[in-house]
Amino acid sequence: MPEPAVPAPHPDKADRGLLLCFTLLVVLLCTLAYGVALHGPLFFDDEPNLLGNERVQIDGARFDDWRTASLSADSGVLYRPVAMLTFALNHVAAGGFTPFSLKATNLAIHLLVGVLLYQFTRALLQAPALRVYRLDDYQCRVVALLAAALWLLHPIQVSTVLYAVQRMAQLSALFTLAGLWVFTRYRLRWVERGAGAGEVIAAALWLALLGLAAVLSKENGALLPWLLAVVEVTLFRGIWAGRSQRALVALAWLALVLPVLLVGAIYLLAPEVLMGRYGGREFTLHERLFTQGRALWQYLSWLLVPNITSMGFFHDDIAISRSLLSPLSTAVALLGWAAVLGACLLWHRRYPMLAFAFLFYLVAHSMESTVLPLEMVFEHRNYLPSVGLAALAALGMVKGVARVRQLRLRMAVAGVLAVLLALLLVRTNAWSDETQLARFNVINHPQSARANFFYGNALFKRFQQSQALGLDEEEQRALAVAARGYFERMRQLDPRNFSALVMLYQLDTLYFPGLADENNWLDTMIELAQTRRLQSSDRTALTALVDFSLSPSAAADRPSVDELLAQLVARYPHRAEIVGLQYRFVTATAPTRKAALLPQLQQAAQRNARSTAAAVNLTQYYGNDQLDRTYESIREWMRRDPLRRELPVVKALFEQ
Repeated sequence: MPEPAVPAPHPDKADRGLLLCFTLLVVLLCTLAYGVALHGPLFFDDEPNLLGNERVQIDGARFDDWRTASLSADSGVLYRPVAMLTFALNHVAAGGFTPFSLKATNLAIHLLVGVLLYQFTRALLQAPALRVYRLDDYQCRVVALLAAALWLLHPIQVSTVLYAVQRMAQLSALFTLAGLWVFTRYRLRWVERGAGAGEVIAAALWLALLGLAAVLSKENGALLPWLLAVVEVTLFRGIWAGRSQRALVALAWLALVLPVLLVGAIYLLAPEVLMGRYGGREFTLHERLFTQGRALWQYLSWLLVPNITSMGFFHDDIAISRSLLSPLSTAVALLGWAAVLGACLLWHRRYPMLAFAFLFYLVAHSMESTVLPLEMVFEHRNYLPSVGLAALAALGMVKGVARVRQLRLRMAVAGVLAVLLALLLVRTNAWSDETQLARFNVINHPQSARANFFYGNALFKRFQQSQALGLDEEEQRALAVAARGYFERMRQLDPRNFSALVMLYQLDTLYFPGLADENNWLDTMIELAQTRRLQSSDRTALTALVDFSLSPSAAADRPSVDELLAQLVARYPHRAEIVGLQYRFVTATAPTRKAALLPQLQQAAQRNARSTAAAVNLTQYYGNDQLDRTYESIREWMRRDPLRRELPVVKALFEQ
């Protein structure tokens, strides 16, 4: 790794010892704060990606199992193999997926990202644009350590570290920061001496390797080149061998604005490429962009003033911006970001660190907070974007304290970190138990439909475990009534959601027969299916409905379930999961009707080249009775799977 051309003076032994003690203290406090929640729950996306993903649950004995485990994710266009490989390692090392092994690994990665943040910030502070602050090596170390401490102990990071599957975001940030650090170290050398073609190629190869690892962890690792442009434009400014090179300055600015121009060109020339992806959402591209303008200010407020009473796992209570004036804060938010962006571009020479931090924040948010049809708000999206703001805050604290003679840096740092640590402990303690986490979420977000469902589901789980918990009849009844109340609350907040309706139907059928007669939940679902745009959460709810319908308690309602599934398949004949649910239901309840489903199974398999479920359903339909067609369907399936991701599934079918 190249060193800066002009080494700064080294701090004395006492100063080095103080920095080492501070570093160890921050690591210890971070470990202890997160340690209380390492046995906390696995939920939501942990289920399909880990607990329900048999391909990643390997014993490590066969090499090909490692390959298929690394390709076992269904999220992301590249399958996120680096992240999935680490999950497979967890499974092999612990003999299964346990909350502790998964979350302890996440914590270790979090600390490692903190180390890279320290190294990156320390190198960054030596950039030409920041020499105006006249920081010596010791001061650079202090600022870098403080930036890492602020970032490590910030309570907003909890939903990334303790949500197991978000290791994908962690690893992407890890490799992206490593790439930024490598680039910065090389540029510090090139500022003074320039470089030959060999050294530039070596740097490019390092960046390509780290960028590839970042992308293969999660797709937003592709932002690394754009973030490099931010560093170059704001802090290095095209300086090469002591002189500003116009060609390099122009290239940096082109790299900074080119992604925006490309997306704008796609929107103008082929808008269907962007808008066509919103068919499965209850909001449009414009509504998402308008809402994200407000969401980015909300994220920023949490980072600068970490109010944990407004944080939470769910934020679906944030109103969607239906137009620039609905709500009015939409226009204000977008104008505010336009002003911030304009100020960064116009005054980046006068305020380089400020421009760097805000441009870094916006660019790092650009993939998940702009045109892609993702859900509106999640706290874990700030894991990488908060890096620049942490560095800015640390520099501001050190320089600001120096201007106030009565204020000592140690006292200021201790006070800020103590507040962050206290807030972090409150949040991690809530994450240590599923029921407690659900209760905190619904307290902080009473208008969130998902928070109400999450708490109702947690209470229902306790109700189902009543005997193991030793609860008496009165306590059981209270849990059932409370769970139903939160499901009912979700239905009121989001009447177009299948999840609450399915749970209310199950609860009323089993425990509240009077309410079951009064509320025909299946008719409500049949009516909703005519207009509802199916979401990913609907698949889980409808799967639970089919499972329940196959139990004796729901035998009388099977005709209604059959009607509901038929209606959904008619609207979504290309949705393999919906066709598969109908196939499973009919196979279990009316096997003589299976033949009528063959065209739908064939269509679903043709329209979903990457769908394991569609191929499995078709193959099982043919079975041993039509071996020629069974082998033909498997051949077609394998032809569409050049990476052989589904090889374990095929083997299991032959074993059956």
